[in-house]
Amino acid sequence: MKVKKEINIEDILYQAKRKNKTINSKKILEAYEYAKEKHKNQLRKSGEPYIIHPMHVAYILANLNLDTETICAALLHDVVEDTEATYEDIDNIFGNQIAQIVEGVTKLGYLFKTVEQKQAENYTKMFIAMEKDIRIIILKLADRLHNISTLQYLKRDRQIAISKETIELYAPIAHKLGMYDLKMKLEDGAFKFLYPKEYENITNKLDEQINKAKQLLEKTKDEIKTQLRRQKIIASVKIETKHIYNIYKKMRQKKIHIEEIKDLFSIKIITNKKQDCYRILGIINTLYNLIPGTFKDYIATPRNNMYQAIHEVILGEKGVILEIQICSYTMNKIAKYGITNYFPYIQKGKIENKQELEFKNKLYGIHDSLELKNIIKDPKEFLNTLKSELLDDEVYLFTPKGDIKVLPRGATAVDFAYLIHEQIGRHIVGCKINSIEMPVITKLKNGDIVEILTSDENIKVKEEWLEIVKTAKAKSNILKQLKKEKQEAKKKKEIEILALDRKNLVLEITNIFAKNNINIQSVHTNSNENKVKIYIVIEITENKNLKKIINEIILLNNVIKVKEK
Repeated sequence: MKVKKEINIEDILYQAKRKNKTINSKKILEAYEYAKEKHKNQLRKSGEPYIIHPMHVAYILANLNLDTETICAALLHDVVEDTEATYEDIDNIFGNQIAQIVEGVTKLGYLFKTVEQKQAENYTKMFIAMEKDIRIIILKLADRLHNISTLQYLKRDRQIAISKETIELYAPIAHKLGMYDLKMKLEDGAFKFLYPKEYENITNKLDEQINKAKQLLEKTKDEIKTQLRRQKIIASVKIETKHIYNIYKKMRQKKIHIEEIKDLFSIKIITNKKQDCYRILGIINTLYNLIPGTFKDYIATPRNNMYQAIHEVILGEKGVILEIQICSYTMNKIAKYGITNYFPYIQKGKIENKQELEFKNKLYGIHDSLELKNIIKDPKEFLNTLKSELLDDEVYLFTPKGDIKVLPRGATAVDFAYLIHEQIGRHIVGCKINSIEMPVITKLKNGDIVEILTSDENIKVKEEWLEIVKTAKAKSNILKQLKKEKQEAKKKKEIEILALDRKNLVLEITNIFAKNNINIQSVHTNSNENKVKIYIVIEITENKNLKKIINEIILLNNVIKVKEK
């Protein structure tokens, strides 16, 4: 998915046809001619004709195996916003599907009053776009990818704002969609302009490290290839380097130098079958020493966005440290292109296997975030929850039956309960973590086996849970429950009656409520010498004349005072 310096419509058509045999070249050409005409007098900040931008976006999408409608929408995506063309024009000429994608991308570009509000609204619009038509968000990501490659023509403040938004919003969305190749390019492109000195420094040091390790890496690669051939395993073996922004993050998080990063280099082994991945793992572990604590089997426990591979860090030739990644060709394709691998099935409403169904379910489970936005009015609070889901690392957890669940790092047993089902969350009274009873607000760690203990009754949620839970699903459900409890509390009223104690007084008082059709929820008394205080909790509705009832009670013998609480 390389962004070429210069492209033409023939490049776009060639890539589109090569990736997708159902492409309608004639329709794409019509969209190109229309966009070219509408943008003919417009220039970008670089001085290039404006049409260059939509062509680059279309080329990126052609490489991603997108369909005719999405590529046409890419060519047309700025005409409604930047020319006299209207949504109706696009609808009439190119059809409703293309018009809706163009409209969806256009709506994602509007500005808001504050930075937090803009970010919160952008997240919301992104999620709405995902649920409405996934092609909208994929087009927007491609649009951003080309835009960050031309940031040098903008003022410094715009470079910073766009780069920050790319890293905080667009790259995590690409990650959520499983599009690692796109995510990596977005992060590195934005990092280059956000921290130019750090980018240059890491790039130079990385080149030095590559030159130092090159011969040993090649030797390790050749040895692995030789052993695979001897075992008659067909696989491609290639050397890869950690991308720039990931190096920067690791250096900052662990406060280390680039030389101390264990997985700076990796050898990626791609084979035909899932079974061969484990055969290759056995060969690697026979050849080299594994660095303890670095083995991760994402084939057995896929990441939330369906990423699958085996990772481990080894000591290669003459002690060179490198990561080994093993996957099948299908897994590698999913890792690079994510949701676009399943696009034809999702659009047709046909899912071909369990993995694709899980991906679709996770993708469209985003409605929890939309619900949260409707409940939380403070943009900062909304953003904090969303960023924890998008940006935080994941922990892999197990139910007592062995089912795998994935949550953001720092999530609690309460998050786990709501992840399983809303009703489990509403009835949680405790939890067992690795068979030991623990508080429900305990933070969960990788590999924990979590059992949720429930009650037959709905529990009363605690407001402080909102500060502890990490997921939008848990937070939105807790907020809804708190709101419901407050509404129910408003329907109750306590009446306090002070009287001289006498026989049948309580009975006479309750009869007054009964004849006025008011339900009594509880009655209790507190006597002191010859005086008594009677506390009655009633269900109250707006149409009930409580003042009239209180007046009736005051007229009873021995009643001194009646007070609403």
